[in-house]
Amino acid sequence: MSFNIIDGDMTNVTNTSLRNITELPNNGSLLLIGISNEYELVSDDMPSAHELEIVLTTWVPPILIVLGSIGNILTLLIMRRPPFCHYAISFYITAYAVSSLLAIYLFLGSEWITFLAHAKTIDDQTDWLCRLWQFISRAITYSSIWFVVAMTIDRYIIIWQAKHVSSMCTLFMAKFVAVIIMVGLVVISIHAMWLHELMMGKCYFFHNEDLHAIIWPWVSASFYSYIPLTLIFIFDVSILTGLCLKRPTKGRHHEQLPMVLTYTTLGLSMMYFVFVIPPTVINVVIRTYPPSWLDDYKFMTQLKKASIIGHYMAWVNTVTVFYVCLFFSRTFRLELVAFHRDLIEKFRSYWCIQQRRRIYELHVGSNSSAATQVETVDMCTETTPL
Repeated sequence: MSFNIIDGDMTNVTNTSLRNITELPNNGSLLLIGISNEYELVSDDMPSAHELEIVLTTWVPPILIVLGSIGNILTLLIMRRPPFCHYAISFYITAYAVSSLLAIYLFLGSEWITFLAHAKTIDDQTDWLCRLWQFISRAITYSSIWFVVAMTIDRYIIIWQAKHVSSMCTLFMAKFVAVIIMVGLVVISIHAMWLHELMMGKCYFFHNEDLHAIIWPWVSASFYSYIPLTLIFIFDVSILTGLCLKRPTKGRHHEQLPMVLTYTTLGLSMMYFVFVIPPTVINVVIRTYPPSWLDDYKFMTQLKKASIIGHYMAWVNTVTVFYVCLFFSRTFRLELVAFHRDLIEKFRSYWCIQQRRRIYELHVGSNSSAATQVETVDMCTETTPL
């Protein structure tokens, strides 16, 4: 994938490449070239931006991939169990976990592997892959922020519009909203196929004097980042206010119903907002800074470092959902324990069946004592302590 200052989206949710990029003025437009080590002028007591990128790119992705894989898969399994499977909010969290897994494996994982192998990224292979990959990456990665918006709106209705809960906060409505989100992202992201092309062996945003190429990056940035972030902020404030003013009755599992996962949603959306705002601001600065700033090499190096750190800050959002649910939701913790107990029981049952089959095959027709069989059967019927 291409760096956001090249693709023109001016956001940094998850669309950043692992290669070194800078931009130089060219007759009022942006000419994008590979950065050289000579461009980075820093003091001896401060690591260069290139070294920082090498360290972060080598070690951060595998940590995020492992944590994200474990957390998101467990979240998917728990959300399909009662009582979560009955709530619309659980469907949004499930969709968020799925989009996070796809982003981790398709984009972060593939770019990490190509970085270690010193190979071309997928979008740098051919021109048609460049265009297609830009479209797919946007449709998948930016779906997560809209699922967060859907979560917050669902919780807002629960708190402030109780009379509409039965019609608005249903599984059918959640599925309908998810379809609308994906259709909208396809419509917005399809333009990336016309605005990117393979140049000098890299997939770049094509800058020209065309009005579409000038205006559309700001339009797409609004739908990818500015509008959803504004909505998250507004609804988070409303939810927080409602939680302070209202006192819902307690229900089963010691959690307030119908407030299941409300605190989780608030925590997840606030964390998403906190981790996305800095890289978004950084990319707006990168996109709009005046050419005179290029003379300050130290400042430009610090700006590049900030963009690298901001990139991985945004990636943190793909691994947080499980840990936020675990921290904020008692019901989630109880279901996780129950899932663990059921998993052990199923493994124990499977093991006992295999043991009995093995004993039967070994001792059938023989004169072996039945004591061994009885001992094994007794062992398999014992209650496994948890």
